[in-house]
Amino acid sequence: MKILVLYFSGVGSTRKVAELIQDCLLHTKNCIVDLYSIENCVAINFITYDAFIIGTPVYHGAPSNIVNNYFNSLPPLGKKIPAFIFNTRALCSCNTNRLLAKQLLKKNIITIKDRDYRTPASDGALILPFIKRFFCFEKNIYAKIHLDCMDFLEQLQTKRLYGYVPRFRFSSVINAPNKFMGQMITFKIFLHQDKCVKCGRCIKNCPHYAWEKNKSGYPLFNSAKCENCYRCIHHCPAKALSLGKYSTPQKLLSFILEK
Repeated sequence: MKILVLYFSGVGSTRKVAELIQDCLLHTKNCIVDLYSIENCVAINFITYDAFIIGTPVYHGAPSNIVNNYFNSLPPLGKKIPAFIFNTRALCSCNTNRLLAKQLLKKNIITIKDRDYRTPASDGALILPFIKRFFCFEKNIYAKIHLDCMDFLEQLQTKRLYGYVPRFRFSSVINAPNKFMGQMITFKIFLHQDKCVKCGRCIKNCPHYAWEKNKSGYPLFNSAKCENCYRCIHHCPAKALSLGKYSTPQKLLSFILEK
């Protein structure tokens, strides 16, 4: 069986879960697993795969724009292919999986399983660094992933391919003000020039091209292009970026950088 694991990851949490899924599947018999980031995706012949596993972070109660734009650009596949979709969230995932499943259905990708995993919060770690939960994956996440993968494989092997769209979650109604404000307002990211080493990592790594170099060689932020993933802050080697104008972050999600 040939499975494609496809994901987008802002800071690294979704990538970590995708890697755990790949590792879990590779320990099963007769299973070939390809892992790709949507950002670095080469031309993929989708119909050569038996199934997909697709992951996205939750941004303001919805899939990442990177994921949305990627699948919007694809033509419908020549055959129906089953999928396990997952999201990574710190608090509430709202209707992320529902929105993603509906979008995939238009491309002949049929959701037969969905899940959300609690992971570190790229925004919460900066805004509320005293909350330990924002720096941790949920307990026993590998065991949960293992069970999900085994159930997905069983469905594929027994041909129990009952496609569905995840139910509407009323938590999205409660989260509506937060979603609206998050989509309307982008936090300004501040550059502390006294710490910046002009390495250009923020410019190179930004998935939304929200950074460019100014005449002095320092990175210049364009908030109109930002989706608030905060990869630039957490991956800055000099800790020269922050959400606060007068202080740099107390703690970063540095463990995610280990690879």
